Amino acid sequence: MRKIVLTIIFTFSFTAAFTQNVDSLLKVITKATSDSGKLTIFINQIIVPFKDAGDFEKAIEYYNTAKEFCKTDKKLQINLALQYVNILMAQEKYIIAIDSVNKLMVRSIKSKDLNGQALCLRTKALIQLNSGEYEKAAQMYYDALKIWQQTEVMLNIALGYSDLAAINYYLGHYDKAAMYWQKSVEIYELNNIKPELASNLGNLGLAYIELANYYKAEVAIKRSIEINEELDKPIALANTYTNYSKLEYHKNNILKAIEYNNLAIDYFKKINDVNHLSNGYSNGAELARSIKKYDEALSYINKAFEYESQRENKNNLGSLYLNRAAIFYDIGKTKEAYDDLQRHIAIKDSLVNLDNQKAISELEKKYELNEKEKENQLLNEKLKVNEVESSRQQITIFLIGIILLIVAIVAFVLIRQNRQKNKINLELGEKNNIIEEKNKLVEAQHKDITDSIKYAERIQQAILPPDKLMQATLPNTFVYFKPKDILSGDFYWMEETASHIFLAVADCTGHGVPGALISIINYNLLNKAVLEKNLNDPAEILNAVNGWLTQTLHQSYNEDAVKDGMDVTLLSINKKSKEILFAGAMNSIYVVSDKILGEYNGNKFPVGAFIEDKPQNFTSQKVALKTNDIIYLFTDGFPDQFGGPNGKKLKYKLLKEILREVSSLPLTEQKSKISQSFTDWQGDYEQVDDVCLIGIRV
Repeated sequence: MRKIVLTIIFTFSFTAAFTQNVDSLLKVITKATSDSGKLTIFINQIIVPFKDAGDFEKAIEYYNTAKEFCKTDKKLQINLALQYVNILMAQEKYIIAIDSVNKLMVRSIKSKDLNGQALCLRTKALIQLNSGEYEKAAQMYYDALKIWQQTEVMLNIALGYSDLAAINYYLGHYDKAAMYWQKSVEIYELNNIKPELASNLGNLGLAYIELANYYKAEVAIKRSIEINEELDKPIALANTYTNYSKLEYHKNNILKAIEYNNLAIDYFKKINDVNHLSNGYSNGAELARSIKKYDEALSYINKAFEYESQRENKNNLGSLYLNRAAIFYDIGKTKEAYDDLQRHIAIKDSLVNLDNQKAISELEKKYELNEKEKENQLLNEKLKVNEVESSRQQITIFLIGIILLIVAIVAFVLIRQNRQKNKINLELGEKNNIIEEKNKLVEAQHKDITDSIKYAERIQQAILPPDKLMQATLPNTFVYFKPKDILSGDFYWMEETASHIFLAVADCTGHGVPGALISIINYNLLNKAVLEKNLNDPAEILNAVNGWLTQTLHQSYNEDAVKDGMDVTLLSINKKSKEILFAGAMNSIYVVSDKILGEYNGNKFPVGAFIEDKPQNFTSQKVALKTNDIIYLFTDGFPDQFGGPNGKKLKYKLLKEILREVSSLPLTEQKSKISQSFTDWQGDYEQVDDVCLIGIRV
């Protein structure tokens, strides 16, 4: 028995534009109380429908009219300007569109309009999507969602989830698509936004079909149909029934699939949707053919030809000829099958040249889009530099950008050097002058890289607690901080709230550029735990950071997980009661009282990296102290340093002796003695790790 191959066209459900008489809509607009309300009606019910109908002249005319409602509001201006970008994209004027949206992004950044920045990224993602750059589009959708999450406007966040779901569906990542659509559904459900709820439920059903979870797919699609029937949305119902037909086809319930496909056709007829009617009848023909109902199959395919003739899409017409040829062949009409096959081949051949021309055009567009994107990235970097001093958050973002740029430059230089070296070896005898020039270029590039890293160091220093702030908050304190490289994976952190003072010394995975990247993430997560979540107990703070860091780095609780995280010592000082609580991850603290050294051990697992099936919770300890006792917090860089007479590690035993010996000295002398001890031990050996040690006298 011949294997049946079934090809059906399915679409995502969407919300149809409201199509009233424009004069009536203009009357409604005059009654709107706010400029924002007037602009919303203008965009959604006049500009967008004209754009979707291909009447770009009218769309631009009403776009210019709508400018009256946002003369003084920069955010509304950006929102409206993005509609003009959408019109340009509909006309396939992608180069002008990307140039326009880049300028809007600059305006959004300057005005600190987060929603405008997210909308610009979303529009740029759509441009990349139309150019076939799916991975770039996915990253831009993700960046837009991150910005919307900062605004905490739930409906915008839901839109971001929906965008990410759609792009993951296109990329074949159906599990991620289902996850993001589920998140979107939950938000729309909570806010009772029924049109978007129905749309996302229908799409969620499609993702579950691809995952072969037919039960969940049916639940989602049925719910979508119920809501769309309540809202009386014919186009949405038509698309959802098409999805239902696809589900039944995958379940091998062909008769049910035909029934739901016919329902979809009925709804498409109500709104005279020629495009979908052609597809619907083509689907019906394939379904009928799969169960050998050839008369019905011919009836369906001939109807498809009737509607296809109204839209003149050669690609679809060629597919219809191929489908009908298969039906004719099955019923023994070989001449008719041969004729339709010849028509299919003729159309296919005519499209080859068009496809080649289109491919060349697409390559040109991709190149030009990439060039525009590079210009925009440079412009954005300049804007970030100008705003570095405005806030600690902006400094952090810019630092990450600088570090990533440095990594990219280093990779580029190394690859380029390797190629240059091979070429020089081949032409060494006759091209000494070229070698000399190349060496000069490499030296200049190395200087640029070093300068960039030093600049990144200044930015990293800017997020560490300043000495004056440390002394003002904890007067009897010294800090010994000695990075291995220009940038450090060790860092120290201090924060003060109304009731508590917090102090931490941390050692992040790696040192140099990688360590600095992880330290920035952990620094922000500690701030989040204390300033946003109002946590005071150090164990609770580390538990929270542990969870967030694992999510941020996409780590899991198994032996194969990437071990990115930090060892940390954290103190919480109650300003009123003077009680001190301690929690540690792989690190301890030393308390010296009258030259007697005691040790409080932290938990024997780090923050953010797991070696067991389930995460463990950190525990807090109360630190017993009396006046003039001193607490030492430190990372492992000091005891792990190689040196001394035999080139061995300094180790914790010698560190304890050093601290016990200097504990009675004034703090400034302690720091000097500790620094000298480390230098003397290191001698001519290379420093092996970042070093951070803090002492506090109570």
